[in-house]
Amino acid sequence: MNLQESCRWIESRQDDLVDRLCQLSAINSGTANLPGLGVVAEEFQALYSPLAENVELLDSAVAERVDLNGELVQERFGKMLTCNKRPDAPIQVLLVGHMDTVFPVEHAFQQPRMLDANMLTGPGVADMKGGLLVMHTALTAFEQCQDDDRLGWRVLLNADEETGSHGSASELQLAATQAHAGLIFEPALPDGSFSRARKGSGNFTLVAKGRAAHAGREFETGVNAILAMTEAAQRLGALTDLARGITVNIARVSGGTAFNVVPDQAVCQFNVRCISREQQQQLAEQLAALVAELNQAPGIQMLLSGGFSRPPKRISPANQLLMDWTSSCGASLGLTVRFNDTGGCCDGNNLAAAGLPNIDTLGVVGGEIHTDQEFMRSDSLTERARLSLLLLDRLSREGESLIELNAAARDAAGSSHDHT
Repeated sequence: MNLQESCRWIESRQDDLVDRLCQLSAINSGTANLPGLGVVAEEFQALYSPLAENVELLDSAVAERVDLNGELVQERFGKMLTCNKRPDAPIQVLLVGHMDTVFPVEHAFQQPRMLDANMLTGPGVADMKGGLLVMHTALTAFEQCQDDDRLGWRVLLNADEETGSHGSASELQLAATQAHAGLIFEPALPDGSFSRARKGSGNFTLVAKGRAAHAGREFETGVNAILAMTEAAQRLGALTDLARGITVNIARVSGGTAFNVVPDQAVCQFNVRCISREQQQQLAEQLAALVAELNQAPGIQMLLSGGFSRPPKRISPANQLLMDWTSSCGASLGLTVRFNDTGGCCDGNNLAAAGLPNIDTLGVVGGEIHTDQEFMRSDSLTERARLSLLLLDRLSREGESLIELNAAARDAAGSSHDHT
């Protein structure tokens, strides 16, 4: 089967892909639903077993975090699925996706349905079970038409991307060091455009500890942790600098017990996003200084935890070449490929930080992700699969130029670092 025939084969899969996506969407796989994630992993294990040389389930690492009660808890995640083909080929491509969604078991949004002839709504149809099917379809088609064994690939599907990939970060980094290009199947932007540079992101928890007291009898002996946290939240929010691309989002606040008790604890969880590692370092220093200053208040103790888990994704020369190839492949299909910077984050941030050039929005075209209005354009399943097939073919034919360009950029960066 040649490349054109493989593209036609992909087109013939349209109805089957929609049916399969509906089946996957109906399986709840919220990040905390480990049994549901296990079912999804089994589905993809069955899909990849005839295609890959080996298929394996890997345990995710256990992460620690401070919860809304101010308690240190261990967070466990679903298993990762990994498989590969031709690991000794001269050109290695890493294909990444996530099986988890943001919708827990108790959420009302659980079932997919067609809105019209070409629009499907449902949990994870865009973010990113549709993208997972695009990935598998493109690889299946590639194996039908490749004939020189020059390109090897590894698939890595994690189960915790929606909460920051804390359990899979080390495996992602290791996989990135063993590949030459990364393809990530997050959904495209609603207009079909691809993401370019991405902001970095960090999640933090601030705990304020005061002194409890009876609100009537001994009010004056108490130290109100909620009032202290109110000031802290205002000052945290003031670190937002839209002109410089910095945002601080106060996401969740909790504290207090009964009406007649001066609250002795309050907890604030917040997210920080920025466009450079320098800004991340600066913000880390500002947060530490702010906490130290707040701790000067009598009777108040502030404890900060968390950190930056997603480095900013910058565009390297090798990444630009990969983007150019994506545009060229799209043009051959009659598609106009556009790239736009975004404040969103994904595993493409982590792969880029490990030095791997990547395209991270090869999934379906959709929108309203993370809401109960999530939708995707069903014909984008085959559209994006054909585009991904052409990109895999381009990498198999011209991947050495990408490898050389990335190596040169790394050497230049290392030389620059040696002289600073």
